[in-house]
Amino acid sequence: MSQQDAPQPLFRQEALAHHARPEARGSLLQITPFWARTTYWIIVLAAVVAGVGLAVVDINEYAQGSVLIQVKGLEDVASTAGGRVSRVLVQRGQHVKAGETLVELYSSQELGDRERLEQEFRALLATTLLTPLNGAAQQVVSSMRTQLDQSQARLAERSLKAPFEGIVNDVRVREGQFIGQGEVVVSVMREGAESWALGLVPGRYRPMIKPGQAFRLELEGFPYQFRDLEVASISDELVGPAEVRRYLGPDLGDVVTLQGPVVVVEARLPSSEFVSDKRTYHYYTGMPGTVRVKVRSRNGWMTLLPILDYLRGDRG
Repeated sequence: MSQQDAPQPLFRQEALAHHARPEARGSLLQITPFWARTTYWIIVLAAVVAGVGLAVVDINEYAQGSVLIQVKGLEDVASTAGGRVSRVLVQRGQHVKAGETLVELYSSQELGDRERLEQEFRALLATTLLTPLNGAAQQVVSSMRTQLDQSQARLAERSLKAPFEGIVNDVRVREGQFIGQGEVVVSVMREGAESWALGLVPGRYRPMIKPGQAFRLELEGFPYQFRDLEVASISDELVGPAEVRRYLGPDLGDVVTLQGPVVVVEARLPSSEFVSDKRTYHYYTGMPGTVRVKVRSRNGWMTLLPILDYLRGDRG
């Protein structure tokens, strides 16, 4: 057999050499960028931390409303008659005794009437002493004495006096001013008077509020300066805006604006003054502010998903 008739190999030599080389393995194709993978794990970690935080942290719920400062032991002295102010004898912060004259009104007419009646009474009394058995004269003397007493009472109404011993809290009139009957001219505060915070919170929170709960006060004009007090008393019933205005009186009735029924919550202030920015201020009746009363504390998940309360069976 000739060399040309020899059998040819099935595979080429190059193919056999390539097959004999060591196997080279590749890696999977990476189509997600690095920043996307990092962001994904950050989101997963944040979700886990938030879930654990909601499970272990309680969230407080507060009843928020308006508040007014009320100084108990403070009494307003009102005019019992109209007229023009003659003299203002006191000033704010002055100590006064019971019965001391605070403000006088012009009383020239009342003084003239009293002097005239006194002269007529003395003349009539002298005549009666000369004829003691004259019954008609005795009746005239009695009637004249009554008129004199009434004149003295009208004159006394022109002088407004302190109802008790204390400190003048406010003077609301000036000399020469005309005032009407029933207008407040001076307010006097008893020594040792207490200051109270009168909170007006929505009525729906009434079942949740009890004495001893946290009462946080923030006065207008002094932001972020909180005073933590305790609830001392709560009104038994809800009151409407009209009743609140009647309770506060004509001077304070329009200070707050209410919508719907409210519950009145009171807390006693520890002193009659407070410190802000290293300065001392006094509490005054009618100072407005905001109150927050802590009504309950709930788990974070219960607050976020209230339906969990229902599923847990907490429907009381």
